[in-house]
Amino acid sequence: MGTNLTWNIAFKGFGLFKDQLNAELKLSASKVAVYAGNGQGKTCISRLFRAADQDCTTAVSDTMINRAGSTGEFEFSFSGKDASGKLHISKTRGDDPTIENDTGYLFHVFNTDYVRDNLQSQHYSINSDAFSGYIVGRENIDVSDKRKRLEELEKKGKQKRNAIDDAVAQAQSELKNYKLSRLNEYKTLTTENVLKLENRTNRYDAALAKFNALKNLPDDIPTLAGLVFDDKALSLDVLKEILKTSYTRESFAEDFADSMRRKRTFVEKGLTFLEGTGADDCPFCGRKFDDSALQLIHMYEEYLKGQEAKTISAIDGQINALRGFLNDYKSLCSDYWAKATTFDSLKSAFNDIAKISLEKLPEYSEVENAVTAVNDALGKKKENISLALSLDSVETLRVLLESMREHVSLIKEAFSQFDIAANNLKKEMTDAKNELCIERKYKVRNECDKIILERTELLAQYKSLNAEIKEAESKGRRPKRQAVANMLASLVHSVFGARYIFNPDDFTISLGDVELGNDVEDIMSDGEKFVLAFCHYVASTWNLLENDDDAKKLFFVIDDPISSLDYHYVYSVVQIIRDLNMLFDKSGNLRVRFLLLTHNSAFFNMLARNKIVQDLYTLHGAEISKCNKHYITPYSEHLQDLYDVAIEGSNPTHTTGNSIRQVIETLWRFDNPAEPDLLHYLNAEECRDLRDCEFVYTVCNDQSHGASIFDRDQLPDDEAIRRACLAVLNHLQDRYPGQLVASGLRLVASQNE
Repeated sequence: MGTNLTWNIAFKGFGLFKDQLNAELKLSASKVAVYAGNGQGKTCISRLFRAADQDCTTAVSDTMINRAGSTGEFEFSFSGKDASGKLHISKTRGDDPTIENDTGYLFHVFNTDYVRDNLQSQHYSINSDAFSGYIVGRENIDVSDKRKRLEELEKKGKQKRNAIDDAVAQAQSELKNYKLSRLNEYKTLTTENVLKLENRTNRYDAALAKFNALKNLPDDIPTLAGLVFDDKALSLDVLKEILKTSYTRESFAEDFADSMRRKRTFVEKGLTFLEGTGADDCPFCGRKFDDSALQLIHMYEEYLKGQEAKTISAIDGQINALRGFLNDYKSLCSDYWAKATTFDSLKSAFNDIAKISLEKLPEYSEVENAVTAVNDALGKKKENISLALSLDSVETLRVLLESMREHVSLIKEAFSQFDIAANNLKKEMTDAKNELCIERKYKVRNECDKIILERTELLAQYKSLNAEIKEAESKGRRPKRQAVANMLASLVHSVFGARYIFNPDDFTISLGDVELGNDVEDIMSDGEKFVLAFCHYVASTWNLLENDDDAKKLFFVIDDPISSLDYHYVYSVVQIIRDLNMLFDKSGNLRVRFLLLTHNSAFFNMLARNKIVQDLYTLHGAEISKCNKHYITPYSEHLQDLYDVAIEGSNPTHTTGNSIRQVIETLWRFDNPAEPDLLHYLNAEECRDLRDCEFVYTVCNDQSHGASIFDRDQLPDDEAIRRACLAVLNHLQDRYPGQLVASGLRLVASQNE
């Protein structure tokens, strides 16, 4: 870029600059250093530039807006013969910043924010030996942070898995108590298989009840087959015919007929002895048959051959049949109830019959009453065969018989199923055991549903994050990463020598052969951390470069790279800044541009004396101005601060008190270094004028004890501070007037009064 170039910086409402700040930087080159004391706004300026950095759009926050307002405006522009451009940033409290950048520059900013974002203390273990270091580079810290989150996700996932494992172990223990551990289904009760199951309604209790029912079955289950019901001896049709038919009675004398009815069985039996014998003797009394006896026998025979006798015989046959039926039914009922009791007590153990309800047989008393009613009718018919009787009793018995036949058939079928199930008991028991194992597995799934869902979510997060890490690592293996690693290794070695070693694999810095303590913070100083971060800042420039021409677009903004730095590292940092162009263009044709902000006068002067920067400016009291001197002394700056407040009318800042203390400490070490401390010096007679100004003494006292004047409940007002500044200047004027003259400051006579 040519030398005819002007940079303009203007902003309002950010940091200390509640009012408009306008600065025109007339440049002879594009390497600028700005000196400013603490609290003058350097960090605010660097953060605004950092917002234009490729990955730092969040650098501008609400806290940067001045408390007196709600908006902030920043503009950096350049103009020259060949080019012009502008960076504009606006921010309203609560809203995202608006960033417009047509400069074409690749802004690359180093400040305390960069150190925070790109330097992370890391502690880890290798082969059980304590090993600590620093991870440098935000992209590497991002991966490291993701790995930590990945480890946390893995830890939480393991906790969830352990909880499921515990539930599975408890289930296995329960099933072992049931002696089921040899079953194949038991062996499938594992955490892996539980995780594969879909959650469903828990049926374990039912399976357990079934198992227990089978488990408690007797070894010798009785057979229920053989229930006998035979009603073939009964002929309802014959009964109906007998009862409804009116039979004709024989023409025997009634006395004879009555006698025969009473003795019919006896007579019938006796006559059988006469059949075919031709005997003349009576089989009953042994007397010889005479005519009258033979006639009587003939009459017997004739009667028995008649209808009445046949009918009575048929009636007797039905009565006997009914008696036999009733006895058989009584036996049937007794057998049924015994087998029904067995059936009902054991059926729950068998799936196929568990829900069967046995049919009920008609009550014995009901059947007995029906049979008695038929018998009564038969008795009446027997007394008078000519009577035609009602068939109601027979119909009642018929209905009962049909009900019996149907119920007995269903009962026999149920008993048959029971016998089949009992014969298949071994298979049924095996099925019940397997079902119990399966349902216990589902019970675990049900109980662990919340845990499983949480673990599934953790696994999804783990998978996604792991993919991000792999992608980041994959990108990190591009040549850019290697270029950053190579340069960082070179810079670390040039600055630290063998004291610290850079590991390009994981971007860690470790102490050489020195054994580390419990914390790396005890080893690496703040200055070393700062310079380490600065080395990475320079090396990470490669990440901004997509092609060879991009190096021409680089714009470095560097805010206090030596803050809290061990002094011997200052030379290394200065050298790195000097060689920026050579680092990214070996031809030496690159014209690196940078804006360097610092509060360290020694560092500022070193940059000036070695012509590393060509344009020098100071930032003071919200004003950037050309530095007319070739170097800056801290003492002169502190005097200038006091002069601006006391003489020029500037408002005191939070650094004014420190300037008072620094000037007085300089006087003490020059004027009377034998005094043991600053307070003793102030109590000397020659400092009576300083003691008379209360605030001077207060500042020195507070600062001497490491306290801050701003910790006081009641701070001195601006006028009191102004009087303190004037008191110090007057003291110098009286005792060492050359100090003011050398600094270009002049007090009028009236101010000494």
